Amino acid sequence: MSITTLDGSLHRGCGGRYALQTETVTMRISGMAAEVAREFYRCEKCGHENRTIDQRDVAEKSATEQIRVAHDLLAPKAIRQLRESLGLTIPQFAELCYGTPKGIVEGWEKGKYLQNRDADALIRGLLDRETLEKRAAKAGVTLPVIVDPAAAAAAADAALAPTA
Repeated sequence: MSITTLDGSLHRGCGGRYALQTETVTMRISGMAAEVAREFYRCEKCGHENRTIDQRDVAEKSATEQIRVAHDLLAPKAIRQLRESLGLTIPQFAELCYGTPKGIVEGWEKGKYLQNRDADALIRGLLDRETLEKRAAKAGVTLPVIVDPAAAAAAADAALAPTA
């Protein structure tokens, strides 16, 4: 359903017309919260409210971005770059995150899921080579041989650098 389909349309229940409204809501994602403005349609005659999928998606994306900034969480691109800089596949990376399902890791990298603060710290912990090696040994993951450690460190730093 498109975000503009209900504006001015007829409410069949009472014969009134829907009008675009805005409300401030608190959205909770991954144990964190953000206040966002969310659009919806309200019948001017009876007050019936209707929200489209697009309106919910826009509000959720806004909340996700606010939470990511407020808690200094890694962006999806940074998570993927970090994993790639370590030479790990998604399944290997998932195992190093204490057996996190690979679908969740893929979701973090694609922005479908927002990692919580603990998961973010867990991911960042992989930058420490000693931590990485301990987790790999515990999870039974064979780490790739890094030919140029300086290049790998630079790639990891680039993954964590703030983007404008």
